[in-house]
Amino acid sequence: MARPLTVVLTACAALLPGPLAGQWTEWLGDSEAEVRTGLSVGSHSASGAALDIVPKISVDVVFKRRVNSSWAAFGGYYRTAFGCEEGFCTGLDPAIVGNHAVLGAEWAPDVPGLRGQPWARGGVLFGSTEAGMGGDAPQFGPGIDVGAGAVVSFGRLLLLPGVSYRWLSANTTSRSAHAVALSMQLGLGIKLTGG
Repeated sequence: MARPLTVVLTACAALLPGPLAGQWTEWLGDSEAEVRTGLSVGSHSASGAALDIVPKISVDVVFKRRVNSSWAAFGGYYRTAFGCEEGFCTGLDPAIVGNHAVLGAEWAPDVPGLRGQPWARGGVLFGSTEAGMGGDAPQFGPGIDVGAGAVVSFGRLLLLPGVSYRWLSANTTSRSAHAVALSMQLGLGIKLTGG
């Protein structure tokens, strides 16, 4: 899977004018793409419920560029979802779904002799969170994400178990609200070049 992606990106770079093609290949040289999915639980302030244990599937898609041996910058898309059964959700069982763009930084030092290398990341999100209980459309707003886990490398393929905490704005035109989500995820990453 990494091979075709590398070939496509290299082919695209070859279509660029000479100096730009070299810069593109050099920029791509120490980057990774990852997809993470897992179960999330959470709470929505307008529901009147506490942390509700009704897991739903969340998905993250991230492109990461290493800036030195321990730090990387990343950007991507997060879809955070969880269910609600208590409070005003009783009898409705809606899904709370957040769709957000994310920009952040990841700390992932190379620890010699350790099979699963640790990572920790933090990011700022911007998007909307829909409560699925009817009413006003969600407004765009900020969010925060922090997470930690491990990277287990198999050449270009990376296995990425982890956990995350997210605070999401869930405002509508008629009310102020927020959502909090806790996720357990497993991801797959691909080193775009190198081995």
